[in-house]
Amino acid sequence: MLLRCVVLLTLAVAAPFVGAQPADFAQGARVFLEKQGLPNGGEVEVVVGEIDSRLTLAPCARYEPFVPPGAKLWGRSSLGVRCVEGANWTVFVPIEVRVWSVVQVAARPIARGRPVTQDDVRLDRVDLTRISGSVLAADETFEGNVAVRSIGAGEPLRRDLLRPPPIMAAGDPVRVVYDGTGFAISVDGKALAPAGDGQTVRVATAAGRVLSGVARPGHVVVVK
Repeated sequence: MLLRCVVLLTLAVAAPFVGAQPADFAQGARVFLEKQGLPNGGEVEVVVGEIDSRLTLAPCARYEPFVPPGAKLWGRSSLGVRCVEGANWTVFVPIEVRVWSVVQVAARPIARGRPVTQDDVRLDRVDLTRISGSVLAADETFEGNVAVRSIGAGEPLRRDLLRPPPIMAAGDPVRVVYDGTGFAISVDGKALAPAGDGQTVRVATAAGRVLSGVARPGHVVVVK
């Protein structure tokens, strides 16, 4: 998807920045932010807010923006501006980096434990910075996965909201395979919980030991 960065500037106090107009600052901010490695894979929008109008700053012939230590160009953050010619001051401007992308969202409510089908989802353009966790991109597959909790209509489908369909149930007999360097040993066991392919599951061996391993097709649990 084409990356587009739009910087909206609403600075209302041009007086402190003698020798530069607000439009100059906006262009400088645009160039600076585009060089900072903004997130790829979506449409990036950067909104630059207002500095405190109560500030009284010495006249400045030239200033430069910078990213404060620890600040992230994601969601609500701040951009520093320091005078480098004519004065010695630093101010911080609130910014918000929004990353818009087309992802899969629930087309209707999805009940906990129900397999998710294509009819349950639709594509929508969302701001990724307002979502915690990794979401399913427009072309990712999910068919057969089940919802780990109720998902509301319009809610983006995050990976942690879905799990693979179970390939073993609690109480199922399994083969516990110890996979070591250059050897493999297998013993009989019993699954203590349902699990999908690739999920971690606890098993009890015939000798009474309880282990954790990775569920694999064919009622196999691999223990490293």
